[in-house]
Parts: sequence; C-alpha cells; structure tokens
Amino acid sequence: MQLRKKSAHGPFNTAELTIITATVLMASLLHALNMTTAYVALPSIQGNLSAGPDQVGWIITTFVVASAVGTILTGWLGTQLGRRRVFLGAIAGFTLTSALCGWATSLEELVFYRAIQGFVSAPLLPLSQAIMLDIYPRRRHGFAMSIWSMGMILGPVIGPTVGAMVTEWYGWRYVFLLNIPMGFLAFAGVFLTLPEGVRRPQPLDWIGVTTLIIAVVSLQMMLDRGERLDWFNSTEIILELSVAVIAFYLFVVHSLTHDSPYINVAIFRDRNFAVGLALIFMFGVAVFSSLFILPVFLQKIQDYPVLAAGWMTSVRGVGTMIAMMMGGFLADRLPPKYLILIGVVCVGAANFLMTTWTADVENLEIAWLTMLSGFGMGVMWVTLTTVTFSTLAPEFRTEGAAMFALIRAIGASLGTSIIVAVIVRSSQINYIELRDHITPFNDPLRDAMPAWDLNTIAGLASLQKLIVTQAETIAYLNAFAFLVAVAVATAPLIFLLRKTR
Repeated sequence: MQLRKKSAHGPFNTAELTIITATVLMASLLHALNMTTAYVALPSIQGNLSAGPDQVGWIITTFVVASAVGTILTGWLGTQLGRRRVFLGAIAGFTLTSALCGWATSLEELVFYRAIQGFVSAPLLPLSQAIMLDIYPRRRHGFAMSIWSMGMILGPVIGPTVGAMVTEWYGWRYVFLLNIPMGFLAFAGVFLTLPEGVRRPQPLDWIGVTTLIIAVVSLQMMLDRGERLDWFNSTEIILELSVAVIAFYLFVVHSLTHDSPYINVAIFRDRNFAVGLALIFMFGVAVFSSLFILPVFLQKIQDYPVLAAGWMTSVRGVGTMIAMMMGGFLADRLPPKYLILIGVVCVGAANFLMTTWTADVENLEIAWLTMLSGFGMGVMWVTLTTVTFSTLAPEFRTEGAAMFALIRAIGASLGTSIIVAVIVRSSQINYIELRDHITPFNDPLRDAMPAWDLNTIAGLASLQKLIVTQAETIAYLNAFAFLVAVAVATAPLIFLLRKTR
C-alpha cells in the first residue's frame, strides 16, 4: 500500500487521514480498555485460582509497574528503531500476552504474563498520541487530540462495563482472550497503513534510565502496598520511599550535568509543556482516581449488582462524548486556559455535590452528577492534551508523549492510593465514633427506631449493618471532598499557560 511509504508528516488527504486515525485508535484502545476490564474480574480470578486478596492484587500491580518501565523506554525505542516497528511490536506483544493470560493455569503464571503485557504494551498510548500529532497539521491538533482522547478516556469509562459483562457471561479468561481478535485487526491495519517516522539513533543514557526506572518502580510499589502495610509503620514502605527519593535525586543531578541525558532538559524550556505536565499530574489524581470510587460506592453502599454498577458508571462516558462533540465549537470561542478551567470547575462541582450524598441517594442524581464529571473530564483532557504540545518542537513529540503518559500514570496511582487510604481509615474512625453512641440507655435512639429490639441478636445485627453502612458512606464523602480540594488546587496552575494561536 502506497500510504505507508509516505512521510510521517504527510501531507495526507481526508481518506488517508481517516484510515490511519482508525487503525491507530484501534491499537490505543486495546491498552486503554485492558487497564480497567481486569478490575471487575479480580473476584472471579481469586476464586478460580485459589488466591488471597493480597495475592490477587499483584495482577494489577505488576501491570502498572511494568507499564511505567515500558513508558520510560518508549521515547528511546521510538527514535532508535522507528515508531512503526515499536508500535507493531507493542500490538503483537500485547496480543500474544493476552492469549497467555487467558490460558494461565496458576496465579504465578498470570502475574508473570501480566508483567510482560504491561511492559510490551506501554508504547501504545504515547506513540499513538505522537503519531496523531504528526499526521495532522498543527492547526488541526485540537481536532486530532479530541479524536485520540475518545479512546483514552472512553476506554477506562466503558472498561468496567465490558469486563463485568464478559466475566458474568463467559468467565474471567475471556476478558483477556477478547483482546486477540482485536489485536489481529489492529496489527493488520497499522501494518498496511502507518508510515515510518524519522529515526534518530542515539546511545542510551543507561545511568539516567536506570535511576528513573528504580525511582518509578519504588514509588509505584510504595503507593500500591502502603495502605496494606500501614504506610510508614512498615519498614518496607520506608525503604521503598527512601530508594525512590535517592534514585530520583540522582536522576535529576545526572540529567543536569550529563552532555546527552536520557531526557533532554531543553524540553522543559517550553512553558506550556512544563505546565501541562503539572496539570496532567493533577488531572490523574483528581479524575482517574474518581473512576475507582463510583463503582465501589454503588456496589458496597447501595448493593448494586456488578452489571448494574458498570452500566451506571458508563454514564460518565456520555458526558465525555458530549464534551468531545462540543470541543470544536468551544475551542473556536474560548481560549484554551478557560476551557481547561471549565473542565476543572465541572469536575470540582460534581464532586462537591457528591459530598451531600447519603446511602439512599437517588439514581437520577448519581447519573447527572456522573455525567457532569464526565463532561468536565472530556473538556479538560482534550484541551490540555492539545495545549501541552501546541508549542513543543516536533523532534520532542515522541519523548514528550512518553513523559506525558508517565506523569499521568503516576498521578493516577498516587490519587488512587490516597483515596483508598481515606476510605479505609475514615471508615474505621467513623465506625468507632458512631458505635460509641449506641447504648441501651440512648432513649432518642429507641424513639427513632422503635421497630428494633436491641435485646435480640437480630436487632443488634441490623443496627450494626446500618452503622457500618453509614460509616462507609461518610468515608466516601470524605474521598469526594479530597477530590474537590485537588480541583481547587489545580485552578491557579491553569493561568501559567501561554496563549497559543
């Protein structure tokens, strides 16, 4: 096909752009979906492979840590081997490891294959972003990023629903086996259409790469295991934090003093890119961690079945799609910084109103606030992605996209860890405080609940269930309050962005 022999920067006609965009988005959607479909399958995997709660968590941990390592190497691999080869290799590796995960016969095998899958598939998102920026002219980067963002945002949104349906109807193995036909289609489409990018072979800065990998892996391990090990009361957590700080310090010093560091410090002279990294970190904390809260709230507090919780969560995707469709209209009338501010306000306002929820909150209120949050997420993500790369030199796009993905992943991991800590600790504290008010001599309690006989086991059990539910509800409201605080802290950073044409 003549299309793949063209320059990576085109020019391309409308039909060629459509073909390349469709194939690239199909490939990036593989990784975006796989990040979340496995979450809902964990209980089934745990029972089928006879694993404990701590052990089954490694299925997610190893994928996240390995993805972080793979993301670090994406920029160098893209310039060394060419983006086309790395992209095809990532699709092939993802498809093969999906098959291995689906056929795993023990937990150890599944964890090992998930680690390989996370590493080999890490280039899919940053490279797909860099490719979209290359094939579209700069004046259409906003449109390109809105299209690319559909896969990036809608993947995590619809992932829980897809995972719940597949697990419920066919079993957890098909969560992974479903990726095989999609992987074949994506590989064939990219192989036939994607042009090769410019290759700039250069030696790898092993000291910089090694220290950065050690820092990221240690940080991810600390964040994932912190709540389980009681944070800084654990020697392991203190050790992991110490290693992360020392390794990152060595990485920074080395990057500032080495002639050709792994990450070119010149990339940070672009103010929009530097501010964009700070904003995407806050975005990861505030938005991606909120994707974790709602399904758990619905299932634990309101006793939603898995499928129903998945469908309710997917309402967020409706708001995101509305934001995508309105992206061009809004971009023509408002500066980028105000669009990002609108997104932050929508996310913050939705979480603020969620702090007023009770255990009996109505479905309609959950739906419209979730949709409002999804709208803000879509507006902010598309505009932020566009403005971050709006003034960045083309030769830095692959490296910049890899760093953009890495910072977002770290923010999402940090935010999720904080949310889990807030929910767990707040639930315990709230339960103790509520329990202290429950005594046989509390006349207002007896008057409010005359149907309960506190002298019977059934009455005490019903009362305890209510106390636990209320304690956990307050904990989730505290988590929503934390997300509001993050949104407020993000707003001032937006005004540091430079105006772009």
